[in-house]
Amino acid sequence: MPDEYAIVLEDISKTFRNASRPSVYPTDLKIKKGEFVTILGASGCGKTTLLKMINRLYEPSGGRLLVNGEDVTKISATLLRRKIGYVIQQTGLFQHMTIEQNVATVPKILGWDKQRINKRIDNLLNLVGLKPQEFRKRYPRQLSGGQQQRVGLARAMAADPSIMLMDEPFGAIDAITRSNLQDEMIKIQKKLGKTILFVTHDISEALKLGDRVIIMNEGRIQQYDEPLTILRSPANAFVRSLMNSDDILQRLTFITAGEVMEPASSETGDGPAVSPTDDLRTALTALLRSPDGLVSVKDENGQAVGRLSLALLNRFCLEATK
Repeated sequence: MPDEYAIVLEDISKTFRNASRPSVYPTDLKIKKGEFVTILGASGCGKTTLLKMINRLYEPSGGRLLVNGEDVTKISATLLRRKIGYVIQQTGLFQHMTIEQNVATVPKILGWDKQRINKRIDNLLNLVGLKPQEFRKRYPRQLSGGQQQRVGLARAMAADPSIMLMDEPFGAIDAITRSNLQDEMIKIQKKLGKTILFVTHDISEALKLGDRVIIMNEGRIQQYDEPLTILRSPANAFVRSLMNSDDILQRLTFITAGEVMEPASSETGDGPAVSPTDDLRTALTALLRSPDGLVSVKDENGQAVGRLSLALLNRFCLEATK
């Protein structure tokens, strides 16, 4: 099996006892190392079941599962789970333990020395935006929901697993905190290059986070592709309906200003500006605030490298609907 794949599912299925049909029908799936893959679908579609088979919280009813090229049936489930980070919606923190004790759980099991564990705790708390000196000695009940979720993420990464499984981790958090955590996850992923599978029922979240998106319905994968490809070319009527694929504003989220801008001109002065990496939805907001319907595209040094206009965006949207 090529080294590029972190997870390979070969004809994997799951049927629970006394169930009238499989929760997950026979499924083939390959996930590359370092990819952030979101799994999207309604409740009961099989997305959580699929996730839990990967770390054998649910034993597959059939098929073969490889993690980093290793058949997981050849090793103990406990050993497998120590190699895979797992984050759930309720965080699963031990309420009687301090934050530092929670984060140190798996490293202690693995026999790490105290100095190594302490260094890891500090690094991880800093990574998830919690100052070690302020949060180490606190208990979970003394933290907000968003802070607890950050600790849950730190604990899941404590033993430095190459694979992270996340089951609707931000589902019970308010919208503002959720958006901040999503941004934090993107930064962490870019910095560490973990392979992440992230279950969600939130379409915007799936599209924002995922390098690729798995869409499930009634135990079957309907489409597995990049977000923009799914929006532009839905595999079937179910995907089209779920994703509201004809929504132009949604598509604008996945196109950057740098991809469609016109050359800079003397007309692009000191008015509203965006960066080449800003998405077109952000650019549209700036354009609507611009008195002349023009926005400058400026690089990190503040130099104009292009411009956008309402007319240009309108042409782009018309072409996107063809």
